[in-house]
Amino acid sequence: MDRLKALLLLLQLLVPLIAGLKSTTPVPKPRGEYTHGTWLDKAEKYYLFWRFDQKSITFESHVRARGYVAIGLSPKGGMEGSDIAIGWVDSKGESVFQDRYSVAQEMPRLDESQDWHLLFAEEKDGVTVLQYTRKLDTGDCHRDNVITEDTMRVIWAYSDVDPVSPNKIAYHHSLRGVKSLVLLSSAEAQPRPYPDDAILWNFFNPNVTILPQRKFYWCQHFRVPITNGKLHITQYSTIVTPRNEPYVHHMGLYACPKVLSRYSLEGHDCSEERTKEGNECLHVMTVWTIGSGPTVFPEHVGIPMGTDDDPLYVMMETHYDNYDLRSDLVDQSGIQMVLTPTLRKYDGGLLRTGELGMTILVPPHAAMFPVIGVCHADCTSEVLRSHPEGVRVFSAVPHAHLMARTMTTRHIRDGVELENIMRDDHYDFNLQEVRMLKEERVVLPGDDIIVECGYNSLDRTNISVGGRASTEEMCQSYLFYYPRLNWSYCESSLNPVHMLTLFPEAMALSKEPGLAWMQPFREANWTDTMREQLTAVSRTGERIIRCGTTVEESPYKVQWQPRLFPLVTKPLQSKTKHCSIQP
Repeated sequence: MDRLKALLLLLQLLVPLIAGLKSTTPVPKPRGEYTHGTWLDKAEKYYLFWRFDQKSITFESHVRARGYVAIGLSPKGGMEGSDIAIGWVDSKGESVFQDRYSVAQEMPRLDESQDWHLLFAEEKDGVTVLQYTRKLDTGDCHRDNVITEDTMRVIWAYSDVDPVSPNKIAYHHSLRGVKSLVLLSSAEAQPRPYPDDAILWNFFNPNVTILPQRKFYWCQHFRVPITNGKLHITQYSTIVTPRNEPYVHHMGLYACPKVLSRYSLEGHDCSEERTKEGNECLHVMTVWTIGSGPTVFPEHVGIPMGTDDDPLYVMMETHYDNYDLRSDLVDQSGIQMVLTPTLRKYDGGLLRTGELGMTILVPPHAAMFPVIGVCHADCTSEVLRSHPEGVRVFSAVPHAHLMARTMTTRHIRDGVELENIMRDDHYDFNLQEVRMLKEERVVLPGDDIIVECGYNSLDRTNISVGGRASTEEMCQSYLFYYPRLNWSYCESSLNPVHMLTLFPEAMALSKEPGLAWMQPFREANWTDTMREQLTAVSRTGERIIRCGTTVEESPYKVQWQPRLFPLVTKPLQSKTKHCSIQP
């Protein structure tokens, strides 16, 4: 047993290191106790620790620099509108710390209300350490940014030279950057030590040559290891081949039904369509998207494997975005699962909600265009009929592509909108991590779940459609829940009839095969009025419902049925911004 523990510990240390998942630079030792930490820069010179409570957040910066150290919260990742803290230890050993704000690409201005507060400062052996705190909402609406559960663009900078004076701070040149973080993410989502009886399963791609195209999908089948009984997955992580991080966009592991005694273990290019075998594998078991860390399940929930209901084969689908069309990329990335025979109280499952993508159509030059998918009340009523107590959602994974700016997973019960399951008004395509909910959400029979995405297409000159390429769009929210049911997707697509009414010629083309009906939309000279008409259709049009399980022929009667958009009689009231400090 001691040898087994030693081997597991070695694997914990070596596998991420070999695969490039973790840093090779030792993490600094913090002064205080923190729940979160990360390198902000690729050179691994700026490490940021933090912790938070309901009212405030405390940071600790460790930077290999002898001059000033700065950190800021930016609306879009640039200087404009940023709320900035900057500090240093001067040649006399005295600390200077300032709260500043930026209105343009210039030296940040000193804030009259100093809301960032220094707790400790030290410069030693070429490393500057600053510990500081601020309220999540300072009340300074005009010069400070509220820290929320949204994705935050954290900007950073440092210098090896102290400022000449507190009012004359030298430009940082290339020693700067930005990193998207969910600062208020649950500490429950942080990786945990493997249990003593841990079993590791690795599903890695076998030297896949990434084709020089923006949309390249690779599907690979695996035989699930033989077990001596039921196991629970307690966490999983994606291990990306070193230097391929920018090109691996997302991975999904799908359960394959036992309709075939065996599956071919040969991988294949599934960019356009899967093989017949691949089309059988529809139930999403795990999902990872760019920017995500490990997925850790709560102590009382595990994803089951090894029972009669669990698959013998799985298929891993990897989406590569070869944005600079390189032809020399070879990939061995994959998913590592941690399992245990010590079973937890509940079996967990994963439910895909949102827009199918079949009828996503975003007009060009729109500042914020809505795409909305519905997990309809008729689906939850039918699936949960024998489970009146409902299911409990404990985490959510938002998934959209490059144009998405906002993502919200709404929860409706009897026409009354409850608190959002997940909301991000600053969504970042490059940070699509698992969001552990502060409180589990109960979904009852008859509830609606509405997934709403806001897209910015101001830089597009033609329509953008739904699809699997990063330059196309998706609008999905994956919900981890328990107890597991025979239920893997609850989604919708806009009834295309409503869009066809905007262009009579499109109605005529709808009888042609394929997507010929979209041609009038592509050729149109889009006006504000036309965009408003399509927005109205997108918000209120009839939906085609998809409600199913691991097989294409769903046992639920509502599958592929048309339904009206849910009636929300009492929408959730937006929170009023309280400004206690005036400019």
